[in-house]
Amino acid sequence: MNETFNPRRLWEQAQATPAARLPLTYFDQIEAVCDAADFVQGTLTEGAFSVVYGESNSGKTFFVSHLALCVAAGLPFNGRRVEQGGVVYCALEGGVGFRNRVAAWRADHDTHDGPVYFAAITMPINLLDPNADTDSLIAAILEAGQRMGVKVKFVVVDTLSRAMAGGNENAPDDMGALVMNTDRIRDQTGAHVQFIHHSGKDAAKGARGHSLLRAAVDTEIEVAEIDGTRTATTVKQRELKKGDVHGFTLEVVELGNNRHGEPVTTCLVRFSEGEAYAGASLHRRRLPVQQQRALEVLADLVAQAGQSGNPATPAGVPSVPEKWWRERFYDRAMPGSEEEAKRKAFRRAADALLSAKIVGMSAGRVWVVAYQKDGT
Repeated sequence: MNETFNPRRLWEQAQATPAARLPLTYFDQIEAVCDAADFVQGTLTEGAFSVVYGESNSGKTFFVSHLALCVAAGLPFNGRRVEQGGVVYCALEGGVGFRNRVAAWRADHDTHDGPVYFAAITMPINLLDPNADTDSLIAAILEAGQRMGVKVKFVVVDTLSRAMAGGNENAPDDMGALVMNTDRIRDQTGAHVQFIHHSGKDAAKGARGHSLLRAAVDTEIEVAEIDGTRTATTVKQRELKKGDVHGFTLEVVELGNNRHGEPVTTCLVRFSEGEAYAGASLHRRRLPVQQQRALEVLADLVAQAGQSGNPATPAGVPSVPEKWWRERFYDRAMPGSEEEAKRKAFRRAADALLSAKIVGMSAGRVWVVAYQKDGT
């Protein structure tokens, strides 16, 4: 016969057990949190985990470098409020291009007379093995904060694949180890850690590698390029509003000449006017590929079969059932793809368009808020 449940005795036994105790927060101690602690307004929060991904040559490294330097200098980021803090940038794919990006940014901001709290690591690091470089990186971040006299708010790891030191991005054990070590860095330094990463073979599925990564991150930003126009779209936010789109171009600048007399160049990020917020008019920017496809599908569908007069939609605006849009997207944008891939691609594109107020939806009907097909 089982003994009578005795919580007091069980508690006394637990107290005698030499194990770490987990802190408890009780109901009457839980209060609302109104401050999201976003040190880059609406984009990045303190102590969180993010990934910026895109195809090769999409401009993601230039985008993140500019973001990091704005944080280090306390300068606005595309019109967004920035709270200044220390930055540690881990340039794991070689130092020359990184040094040139920083030098060009410095020359472009030569009128800035305040401190720039920025430090770099330009050698390989291994964040896969917990006994390799995780503790060394934590120590370097804390040292940088002490030397610069400010807390390090932002740590960039460029790129995720280099930090895995030959690990398998598609293996749950390897990706789980990377995430666990990243959590250690965040926990012991209080810094926001951001990885620069690559898209997978199927761009609709987002960042490359095991889905465990996307489940773990708080913020995910996709950088895409179409005909020289680039966008950085926030496709996931755990604590903030998603769907923001930053349109930008890369301006080629000369730094000098090499020993052969040939010009040495790099690029600076130039944001497109009026694109620092969700809902900027579509004709002023290019969208990520899947969003552009979804929008074209909807615009064509509305033109062919849209009906106005529905009480759930704006007066005089033609709309179609959301189901039609989804099915037409499956047929036109992703023929031959697996059903699950189609579903995820459509949901991500549709949510982004709705969040940006480019598309409207009510009572199961959808319509286009702003659209110009040639993107000019």
